[in-house]
Amino acid sequence: MKALYLRTNYSLNLKSGGSVAHTEGVVNALDKIIDLELISNDPLNHFYPHIQIIKPILKKIPIINELLYNFKIIFKLRNQINHDFIYHRYSGESFCAAYLANKNKTPLILEFNSFETWKIKNWKEKGSRIKMLIKKRLKLFFVSRIETYNLRIASLIVVVSDVLKDDLMKLGIPENKILVNPNGVNIERFESVKEESIIRLKKELKLENKYVFGFIGTFGHWHGSVELAKAIKLFYSKNPELQKKVSFLLIGDGHFMNEVREIVTKQPWSENVLLTGLIPQNEAPRYLKSTDCLISPHVGNPDGTKFFGSPTKLFEYMACNKPIIASDLDQIGIILEHNKSAILVEPGNIVELSNAMNNLYNSEELAKSIASQAYQLVKSKYTWDKHVQKIINAFQKRVTESE
Repeated sequence: MKALYLRTNYSLNLKSGGSVAHTEGVVNALDKIIDLELISNDPLNHFYPHIQIIKPILKKIPIINELLYNFKIIFKLRNQINHDFIYHRYSGESFCAAYLANKNKTPLILEFNSFETWKIKNWKEKGSRIKMLIKKRLKLFFVSRIETYNLRIASLIVVVSDVLKDDLMKLGIPENKILVNPNGVNIERFESVKEESIIRLKKELKLENKYVFGFIGTFGHWHGSVELAKAIKLFYSKNPELQKKVSFLLIGDGHFMNEVREIVTKQPWSENVLLTGLIPQNEAPRYLKSTDCLISPHVGNPDGTKFFGSPTKLFEYMACNKPIIASDLDQIGIILEHNKSAILVEPGNIVELSNAMNNLYNSEELAKSIASQAYQLVKSKYTWDKHVQKIINAFQKRVTESE
């Protein structure tokens, strides 16, 4: 079986984050079982040896460049599609994969992680009100039509949650065209981290002899990083005696970093909260395994709709064999079970989050049990190899149904 993987998302020069981990995981798992050709507009850490880069226009003109890039891809590949299927990681302004699939009568597997139209409506951007309003309406005009076109052309739509599946079905997408497939992890990458490497890192970060709570993320809209910072402040105010015993390792950077920094700086315990900034993707396992407990404090959607995500960090946490504190939020609360594979707390409730930290710190037996159950669960169900095999199986079923 021969396939073309197209990565056209206009987020360039990404070195880390959930989208990088997801792309790398799917590509490498696909490569194990099929003949895969990868075309991207970004090197993505050069994790795939046979990647072909088709460069976008470098001068950034919002919307226009993304739209023009479609024509560059179509022109370059117009006579080169001889694959069993095209796999496309959907992005809001990209219609090239759907066009090539339709033109060449080639099945399209569309990886649909979210509605771009929803993000445009609900995620705030910086800038003048009038400028942002014009930009939002312009993007919605194009993206809504592109989104509909992609969903119509796709032979199989891979979504990460039941919430996304339900939303697609409300639009009239047939159920047999949708595969719900939560994210995964390359568990070997976490198992291969050596203890001496962890000891060296903890020494570098001055975390020796400390109990360390960890978090990794891009400090985005639903990551709950601000709520976590507030919970840290509450934790230390309730437990001042732990200031010399407990530290927090917050890995990453992004939209809400300034708010987090404002909360945790100029406090008597500020030196116990380490903000690392972005780290290389391949360093994440070592950093996460240098902790004693990992936190996933996601918050709900601002418009009150159900949380449609499948956080990559969740599966990475599980692979670390560390206890987890997580928000009881849609898929997170389905995959993890309270007091068995995680401590689940109400999303956005900083009191519950702070109490959960205290609970795990004081209960070594509970922490070990939670860590072990989460690790066994991810190992048995949520690796990238299993994720990709589900896609191939669903695709072959769709091909059989259409014959």
